[in-house]
Amino acid sequence: MIDTLTSIGIFIFAALLEISGGYLIWRWLKNHQGKIIGLIGGLILFSYSVVMTLQPENFGKVYAAYGGIFVVSSLLWGYWIDKKKPDRFEIFGSIVVLIGISIMFYFPR
Repeated sequence: MIDTLTSIGIFIFAALLEISGGYLIWRWLKNHQGKIIGLIGGLILFSYSVVMTLQPENFGKVYAAYGGIFVVSSLLWGYWIDKKKPDRFEIFGSIVVLIGISIMFYFPR
């Protein structure tokens, strides 16, 4: 079994891969940028899928917990890349989500 810090690191790395891959596909399709941007985005998204298999739990539990990491990571991406500052409700909602996934994924049974 992997430890909690390693598991969190895997989630964060997976979020970076998914968001960056999705962002490149977004740029390809929405901003009409080159097909190579879309191809690179697709390869990065594939890598995200592989990284998620490193988690020790079952698929449903991993992807449910990852959803919370994705929420927070998406807001951070928006802040750093799109220059959109999250409002207080987005911040509060992110905290609630992180508490929820911590209980669901990491609390002892």
